[in-house]
Amino acid sequence: MLYRLIVSGLVSGAIAGIVATVFHLLLVEPLIFAAEQFEGQEPAVAAAAAEVPHAHANGLTHAHTGGGALHAHKTTANTPEAGDTVHIHEDGSTHVHEPWEPADGVQRSGLTLVANILIGIAYGTLLATALTLYGHGITLQQGAIWGIAGYLCFNFLPALGLPPEVPGAAAADLFPRQVWWLATAFVSALGLALLAFGNLQIWKPLGLILLITPHVFGAPHATAGAVGTAPPELASHFVVTTLFSGAMMWLALGIAMAYMLQRIDARQTATQPVT
Repeated sequence: MLYRLIVSGLVSGAIAGIVATVFHLLLVEPLIFAAEQFEGQEPAVAAAAAEVPHAHANGLTHAHTGGGALHAHKTTANTPEAGDTVHIHEDGSTHVHEPWEPADGVQRSGLTLVANILIGIAYGTLLATALTLYGHGITLQQGAIWGIAGYLCFNFLPALGLPPEVPGAAAADLFPRQVWWLATAFVSALGLALLAFGNLQIWKPLGLILLITPHVFGAPHATAGAVGTAPPELASHFVVTTLFSGAMMWLALGIAMAYMLQRIDARQTATQPVT
């Protein structure tokens, strides 16, 4: 049983990770590149007609439209940003170390592939465990249904409260978002299981209640007035393409899992001694 779980999880997860990477590179990554062009810029702010000139400590003088407009300035190439490390030398000079980021191209795409394969293997192991507990053989069509169920639990239903966020989007703190996402994924899986396999009449209404509960409490969001840098059209397109890519990954995972389990079960049956 352990061999069945590990091999099916590894192989189907790797296949799903490759599929996810293909759709990510084709559909999602161009939107990420576009959103990154807006990072570091100020959100659009409604301005009044008057221009208000002012000067900064470095001697730079310019004007803004609208006296109360919020703004930020980068005076030098070495101005630190969030996450940067600033070193101060004995002579008083400073320099900034920016956090490491993968270079665009092969390095970034390669790391995306590795990350997606690891995520696919993790999801594949969960799916293999669920199918082992299910205790019945499945066809490729049933594997696709199991994949759709996984997509609902880990992608679609959590995205109703916390949609995928394009770089530069306004968002709440990371920790409460992670807690809400994990809780939503867990209760969604439990709710779908009760709807699909609950024998008593009470289980199905309870399953529906579990699906709704996280959204009744609501997901954590950015504070009122927070504005992201990416245009709304780009952000909405990112949500759609990310959810579509996730659906393709889960379909591939479910079908590959069903195929692997069929092959492993057939091989084990063929090697068993005839009594």
